This record gives sequence, C-alpha cells and structure tokens, in this order.
Amino acid sequence: MSHFDHVDSPEDLRRLQVEELPSLADDMREELIAAISETGGHMGSGLGVLELTIALHYVYDFRNDRLVFDVGHQCYPHKMLTHRKHRMRTMRQTDGLCGFPHPAESDFDLFHTGHAGTSISLGLGLAAADKAAGLDRRTVVIIGDAGYGAGVAFEAMNAASEADVNMLVILNDNEMSISPTVGALTRYFARVRTGPLYTGAKRELHELIKHIPFIGEKVDRSLQETLQVARSVVTPGHVFEEFGFDYFGPMDGHDLPRLVHTLGDLKVREGLTLLHLLTRKGAGHADEESDPQKLHGVKPQPPRQSDGEADPPKGAKPSKRPAYTDVFAHKLVELARADERVVGVTAAMPDGTGLKLLADALPDQCHDVGICEQHAVAFTGGLAKGGLRPVCAIYSTFMQRGYDMVFQELLIQDAPSVLAMDRAGLVDDGATHHGLFDIAYLRTLPNITLLAPANAEELEAMLEFAVEHPGAVALRYPRDSAPAADGPVAPIEWGRGLVVRQGADLVLAAYGTMVPLALEAAELLAAEGLEATVVNARFAKPVDVDVLEPALADARLLVTLEEHAVTGGFGGAVLEALAGRGGPLPPTLTIGAPDRFIEHGTRAELLERIGFTPRGLADRILQAVDMPVTEAVSGR
Repeated sequence: MSHFDHVDSPEDLRRLQVEELPSLADDMREELIAAISETGGHMGSGLGVLELTIALHYVYDFRNDRLVFDVGHQCYPHKMLTHRKHRMRTMRQTDGLCGFPHPAESDFDLFHTGHAGTSISLGLGLAAADKAAGLDRRTVVIIGDAGYGAGVAFEAMNAASEADVNMLVILNDNEMSISPTVGALTRYFARVRTGPLYTGAKRELHELIKHIPFIGEKVDRSLQETLQVARSVVTPGHVFEEFGFDYFGPMDGHDLPRLVHTLGDLKVREGLTLLHLLTRKGAGHADEESDPQKLHGVKPQPPRQSDGEADPPKGAKPSKRPAYTDVFAHKLVELARADERVVGVTAAMPDGTGLKLLADALPDQCHDVGICEQHAVAFTGGLAKGGLRPVCAIYSTFMQRGYDMVFQELLIQDAPSVLAMDRAGLVDDGATHHGLFDIAYLRTLPNITLLAPANAEELEAMLEFAVEHPGAVALRYPRDSAPAADGPVAPIEWGRGLVVRQGADLVLAAYGTMVPLALEAAELLAAEGLEATVVNARFAKPVDVDVLEPALADARLLVTLEEHAVTGGFGGAVLEALAGRGGPLPPTLTIGAPDRFIEHGTRAELLERIGFTPRGLADRILQAVDMPVTEAVSGR
C-alpha cells in the first residue's frame, strides 16, 4: 500500500518522515498523470511544483499561514493534499473540481485566481492585514518566471519594500509560461541559473568570499558590506535584492528533503525573502523532454468502448470543422504574406491564439511580448503609428487587463489596429476565463468597431475587412469549431447587418455564435406557428438600425441573442440604437448570459445549462410571446 493511500490532508502528510516524502511524490505524480489524462487540465504546471507543494504543506500550516498561487493552474497537487484527492477525476467537469484555486471548494484556497502576475500583490495585502491585526502568521507566494514578466509583479515588489511585513516569494523558474518565456527578464534568469549558487547562508558565503579576488582581502569590513559586494559580483544587478528581498537560490525544486530543510530555515526569517527554484514543467511525464509545452493544457483521453473505439468526451459533439482559432490563424498568415505591413502581436499565447502559425511562417511579422497585456496593446498602438497594420490576438478575458491601453493608446490615437479576441463566450475553465464582458467594456468607447462572425468564412472576410479598416476593430470569436457558411458570404460593409431569414411575427437579432442557433430556433418556432425574421447583426458597434426597423414594423417581439452578459451587451446596444431614432421601442426579449459568474464545465454543457440550444431558445421565446408586453421586456 502506498503512502498516498493514507494522506488526505496536511495533518496526514506531517505524520510521515522526511525520507518517506519522495515515495509519496512518486505516488502523487502517478495519480495526477492518470487523473488529468482522463479529465484534461493543466498537467505540466502541477507536475513541476509537486515536490514544492509537498514541502510547503509539510513545513507550514496553511490553516493559519497563507498560501497564494499565481494564476493557480499549478494547484492540482495542493488539491490532492487538502481533502480533494478522491475528486481529482472531476477536474474541470461540470459541478466538479475547478482547475484553479476556489474558496468555495476549500478553506485552503484563499482566492479564485486565473490571471498571471497578481500573487505578490495579493500576498502583500494579506501580510499587511495580518500586521495591522497583530497576527503572527506567514504568507507564502508562488509565482512563475513568466508571471514575473507581468508589470504588476514589479509594482507589488516595489510596494513591498516599504511595507515592513514578513513574506516569502517562491520563484518557480521553469523557463516556460505556456510557451517558452521571452524577454530580458528571461535572459536575466538564465544568467542566474548558469552562475554560481547564491544562498545567503553565512557559512557558504564566507567560503565563496575567500575565493573571490580583492573581496577576500577586505576582512576589516562588516559582514553586511561584504555581502553587498558579493551580491554584485556573484549575480550582477541582482534585481530582487534591489527591491529589498533577501535572495536564496537558485536550487533544485525537485529535491524534496532539501526543500523541506530550506523552507524550515526560511519560515523563521523576518522580512521579505525570495527563494528561486529551478523546476521542470511536466516533470516525471513521458513527454517531459519531447514536448513540455503540450503538457500545459492536456485534452481528456476518452475511455475505450468494448470494440476499441473511443467515446467522445462528455458534453462534446463530434466535429470535423476547423476551430475558429485555426481559421483566424491561416487567414492571418495569408494576409501577412500579401502585405508586409500586417503583423501579429500576442501576450505569451502564440499557440492558444494561433499566432504560432504566423511566427513559424513569417517570424519578422510576429511579436510575442510575454505575459503583459497592457504592453501588448500599447505596443500595438506604436506599431500602428509606425505605419503597420497590427493584429493583437489576446483572449477576451485577458484583454480586460489591457483596457486602459485600448482607451489611451489605440482609440484616442485612432490607431488602425485589430484586437482579435479569442475565447469570447463560454470556455471550460470557468469564471476567470469566460469571455462574457468584452462588448460591454469596449462599446462605450469612441473610435472602435465591434464585430463577430457567424461562421468560418465570415471570420475570414471580417479579418480581411479589419486589417484594411482605418480605425480600431475588435473581432470576437469563441473556442469552438466554426460552422460553414450556407453559401457565398456577402461582403463586409462597415456597420451593415444581414437578413438571413424572413418572417412576419418575430425578429431575432443575433450576434456572432448565436446566428446559427437563431436559425435553428426559428425552425422550431415555425412548427409552433410563429414565423421569425433572423438578422445576422455582424456588428455590435455600430448597430445596423436600417436593417432592423423594416423587419420590426409588424413584429410582435424583438429578441436579441448574444453569447455575452446581457448587462451592457449587444441587446442594450440594439435598444439604444433604436431609441436614438426617436420612435417607440418594440416589446423586447434580451437573451444572453445570466448576471452571475458561471462556474467551469465543458462548453457544450454550459451552453445547454443556460439555455443556449435551439430548443432552449425557442422555449424562452414562446414563453415571452405569451406574456404581457410589460413582462416581455427582459430576458436575463
């Protein structure tokens, strides 16, 4: 029987001897690989911090002390040690475990995190609050080398230097985000990795000092002065020390006994401490060396039927259609080949956004700036001002981080640029990653055009339109397969929608992914005796009122449909545009995502759960038609 059979909690863990911990790590690694191979999820990150997680829970009591994960996708081993190991095969499934820390699951999870770079700020806030309350407990923060590229991490370190708190920051250095990390900070970490070890321990430093010319002779200086000189020689320009952190490392992040010993020593230190660990993303997996990048987000391996064929994942619909991301990526390469002014920009997501295809084909026309969305958007503004046609590809949820730069560096400058917002709508990862707010946070700003495709061919046409448009364009599309157009795609004209079905009773104004659903729902409504006009809006800003008004003349109800929050979304934009004409507003049902944070699950299951199916939409509309007019003007 393995050690892991008896370990359900940190209390169980601390009953083991230190020499038993490596065996426990082996058992946990085997179970983690098996579970995530079945469910899908962030495997590589968890495997990389498995020994660290064991050591932290062995040394600290996080019922009292504080543990903060940056991003949080590396928290799977933490969940296994905190009463959740028997639920690992529900990871990222509907009503199962979240793929990120989640306070609703456990008191050991302090924050529901999912974006990079914020952990030091959160940890500093906790430590400052404990200081104010006179509480004696420790705060530990884990942040990756890629997360350090986010500007907020340095803002937090700058503030920490003045806060007079106790905090340990652990730098998990695996040279990867999802893809290999980029930038000057990456090169700095490389120099530290390949340079002499610097631990801060007096005995080791004295030995080191003896062998450094000139320094060893200055024995009359105080130890502190000598340490300062040693720091500048051993690790020139040591950025962490300059921010007031005592630096320890780099050391092997997979050496469990040494980790326990080191963390035990650091636990009693006062002030700001940084421990630099070298880890391997996907450590212990067969694909660790050949393709660590593939291990970041693992797709579920469906169970086998008795005939040897694989069952499709739960909630998934088999499809041979290309993903919207792939359609976008291939079209962008085509446009970039035809016009060298077309360049791509991504914030550490070349694979997820599809820009790796451009980087491989035309490397001089693709820029990966690391996990720093604000810089990515501002950089896009500079490229546009320099005469290029930049396409900045960032997930909808992460574009929120660059909101001010969209305002200042793109729109006030009226910069011709494209914001390609992948993962718009619902995704598997849950509240931190759903792209349900981009219409609302962008449409209030002047000088921007918002549009969304209903199918693959329309996405290609819209991207071609966007790179030629004289201003900023935000183009949203989901993480899903892209349906094919029924026929030739009408040219994209600025601010013009299309009637794709005629009917006298209802008007269904649909945006983006909701157009195919609206057409199917219209067929179901026709069987109930209600004929609907379906409008492919194409644009959420500007809204094509001219295509709507004639259709609304005799209609009983206007229905707006969007894979987005209703508040501030496409439906509101339609009503505002109609109100701007001065006439009476029609009875309206606005259908969109509910006004709450939606938890994780497969995209197909989540869409069904909120009624985004042809049958679900048809039933909502039939119910609204039977209501009095005053009740029909709703839909959340």
